[in-house]
Amino acid sequence: MRVALLTLILPFVATCLLSGQEKLPLRPVDKGQSGTIRTDKIPLVGKEAKPKIPTIEELLEKSKKGEVDADSMWIIIEHAKDRGFTAFDLRSDGSCWVMEKKLLGPGKSSPYIIRSSNEIPNGLSEKILGIAKKKSILFAEGVGKAVATAGADRVKIGVSANNGRSINTSPSVPFSQYPDEFRESVESLMKFTRRLPLNRNALGVISSEFIGPRQARRLTVLSGQKLIAVKDPGKDAKKLSAVVASSRMPSRRIAVTDPTQWLRIITYLNYDRPGSEAQEGQCLISVGAHTYRLIVEPTSR
Repeated sequence: MRVALLTLILPFVATCLLSGQEKLPLRPVDKGQSGTIRTDKIPLVGKEAKPKIPTIEELLEKSKKGEVDADSMWIIIEHAKDRGFTAFDLRSDGSCWVMEKKLLGPGKSSPYIIRSSNEIPNGLSEKILGIAKKKSILFAEGVGKAVATAGADRVKIGVSANNGRSINTSPSVPFSQYPDEFRESVESLMKFTRRLPLNRNALGVISSEFIGPRQARRLTVLSGQKLIAVKDPGKDAKKLSAVVASSRMPSRRIAVTDPTQWLRIITYLNYDRPGSEAQEGQCLISVGAHTYRLIVEPTSR
């Protein structure tokens, strides 16, 4: 009897539950004038475009294009077969200095022979500078794979702007690996400067090499070399002494013509050598926070 009673009650309960649920309202169908059913179009959301991240190779390739700021430059030529050394200094005032010396043997060289001119004709200086400040030249693009030919001249160039506030230099590579336009301009410059008269006012030639902190400590603390502090006139200085200019532009050869500056350089050179009056040699200087090896070389007067 209980089974029969449950059989009668369960259908009744199910019917009550179904009838008690509320019907969800249906969205009215919007009909257009033609009576056709119009459906709402859901706009498609496009994918957000992501910027392309350049590869390291692409960044390096881009860095080689264009040019750097420069208003002066220098060219260092190491002649093949130990024939000597030639340095050009094209200054921002338009003057040109050429310094040459011959190698006399292992560790020995002749004094510098110096020629100079206040200007270079036919816009040759501007042409060379325009080529040299190209990044493809400074970074020696296409030269890295070149094999140094035995007996070939090697060339290193440097450019600067704003009294050495910005400098860029190239590696030393075979002269034959430079573009034809640059090689022809340098050869024209050499022919022109060979005809210039000797400059007998040059008292000497100086250059500098950067010394890292560890090496500077080893040379001063461990080896006992004296470090001479040279005052830096600041980045906004319009005129630099030969020593400060040399420190800002390492590897550049600078002919010193001012007697007062030359006397100061000789004093630096003989600072820790009582009684010495050496006119050539090396010493350590500090300009600002950096240390340099100042190299002093004689001239043929």
